[in-house]
Amino acid sequence: MSGDGTDDLVDVVLAARSGDREAWNTLVDRFARLVYAVALRCRLSHPDAADVSQTVWLKLAENLHRINDPARVGAWLVTTTKRESLALIRARSRYESVDVTLLDLPDETGDGPAEQVLRLETITEVAEAFALLSERCRELLRRLVVESESYQRISSDLAMPVGSIGPTRIRCLAMLRRHLEEAADVPR
Repeated sequence: MSGDGTDDLVDVVLAARSGDREAWNTLVDRFARLVYAVALRCRLSHPDAADVSQTVWLKLAENLHRINDPARVGAWLVTTTKRESLALIRARSRYESVDVTLLDLPDETGDGPAEQVLRLETITEVAEAFALLSERCRELLRRLVVESESYQRISSDLAMPVGSIGPTRIRCLAMLRRHLEEAADVPR
């Protein structure tokens, strides 16, 4: 047996696979905190993290026989938790209202119907990606872009040092770009 507990983990996974309830409980006890912590790191609320955790354990129960390397069940749980968390965030962003003032702009481009539809689809995609940002990023970008507020006003209102506004803006825009790229990779 190796000193890192890998053989023990393999034995637990194989026993759980064959229906051993005690082995399943051992597996859950061993990884439940990890699954929950990963969901929280994805910026989910505690109730949402609990929901995602339950979904992840259900998926493991359904797919335990498909895991080729039982020693890597922890990595499988982490990956599945991240995917389920992102799926929940995306689903919520479709239904939560996001103030997109661009939607209220009159069409002064003279574009035809096809171009207008494409423009609205693009705005919707950006709004969905924007909704995935943290509240702090959304507020900062809204104040900088939509309201064109001064750094001093933002610093005062958001309790943020003036010198950190620019770097934070860059990080928020990078996260927005990442969400847009991820959305482009997901078939709809």
